[in-house]
Order: sequence, then C-alpha cells, then structure tokens
Amino acid sequence: MNTLNNISLAALFSIALASVAAADEPTVVVGLPRPTFGSGVVAPVVGGYGYHRTGAAASTAHESILRGRADVIRAQGEQALLIAEALRSYEEAKSRFLDNEVKRLAVRQERRRMGLADQHERFAKYQARRETTMALNRAAREIQATYVPAEQITETHAQTKLRLAKNLLINGRIDSGISGLVEVTQKYTNTDAAEEAAAILTEING
Repeated sequence: MNTLNNISLAALFSIALASVAAADEPTVVVGLPRPTFGSGVVAPVVGGYGYHRTGAAASTAHESILRGRADVIRAQGEQALLIAEALRSYEEAKSRFLDNEVKRLAVRQERRRMGLADQHERFAKYQARRETTMALNRAAREIQATYVPAEQITETHAQTKLRLAKNLLINGRIDSGISGLVEVTQKYTNTDAAEEAAAILTEING
C-alpha cells in the first residue's frame, strides 16, 4: 500500500514538473467542430461551439443546439407568416376578381337594358308612323267616299231653284216664277236646269 502511494506521488510530481516546464510555451486551444445554424456561415473564430444567425457564437454545444432549434422555430414562424400573408393576398385578389366580375355583369346588363330600351323606342316610333299613315289613309278613303263633285252640287242647287220657279208659275205668281227662271239661266249656266229654264222662258215669251 505504501509502495502504491509512493508511486502515485511520484507520478503526480512528474506531471507537475512537466506542467511547470511547459508553462513558458504558448498554449493552443483546439475547439470542437463548429455546427452551422440559421445563416449557414461559420465564423472564423477558434473555440466555441456554434454560430448564431446574429453573429454571436455559442459558448457550449448545448447552447448551440438550442440556438439552432430557435432558428428553425423562427424560420417556421416566418414561413407561417409568409403563408398567411400569401393567403391574405390571394383572398384579396379573389375578392377583387369577384368584384370585377359583378361590375362586368352589371355593365353587361345595363348595356342590354339600354339596347332593349332603344329597340323599344325605335319600334314605338315606327308603330306611331304606321298608325299615323293608316289614319291618314282611312281619312282619305272616307273623304273620297263622301266627296261630291262641284258640278253635281251646282246641278242640285239649279234643280232646286228651277222647281221653286215652276211652283211659282203654277200658283199664278208669274212675275216671281219668271224671275226665278231667269236666275237659273244666268247663275247656273251649263246645267240641265238652266237649259230647261231657258226652254220654259221661250215658251212663255213665244
């Protein structure tokens, strides 16, 4: 037992001497391999365990892992925000598209209504002209049906005057009858009544 203790003490003493001898030499620290997270760029710094996206190096491997997980979670959150923004933009674009469709249909219906109104107006004008023409034609036909030539009217008046003069002669009113016959021959010339009145006057004067 004492022998083992002496050996252990001798080994420790040797290690201590070696450490003291090497104290004057520069110490080189070799760090562990540096994992990358977030930006994927490894900082040119010796020592440490990781490189954060903000540029800060992790002091331990566990911190580096945690920071990497934080970057992944942050990236997932940003992705979710981008997806939500894209969905919002899509819904807004869809809403605008639907609004444009509604406006386009409204414009089409308004144009159709205006076209129908213009067509109805033109048809109403045509119908009015047609009815006016038909009314004028009916009036012309009625006038033609009731039209009496001036010659026929003159002959009718002459025959009436002639009958009145004959009645005066028959009733013994010779002067008035003769005056009536003379009026018929002078006023209603070129009529049958005038010729007959002239013949009666010739007989009376004969």
